[in-house]
Amino acid sequence: MRIDGPNPAPDSPQPVKPEVKPHPAPQVAPVSKDRVDQHHPDFSTTNVVVEMQKGNILVYKFIDESNGQLIQQIPSEGMLKISEAIANDQKPKDKEK
Repeated sequence: MRIDGPNPAPDSPQPVKPEVKPHPAPQVAPVSKDRVDQHHPDFSTTNVVVEMQKGNILVYKFIDESNGQLIQQIPSEGMLKISEAIANDQKPKDKEK
């Protein structure tokens, strides 16, 4: 394609350069020289015991080391009893004659 003659595009204004404004430097927060006392309460440590019970059931027991008291057990005793009852019910019974 050949174009002879003046530029077919209409005259457009020259691109305007954006005005550059100086930005102030970010202010740094002053260093505080106040003293803050932190109090850490005495937390009792927890011991975790993992037991394997029959039927390949893992039992996690969380025990308070300060007094030896059981805090939580996963699964609970109730769930273990239900699981045991189901397992006993599913055992094949001797055929009656």
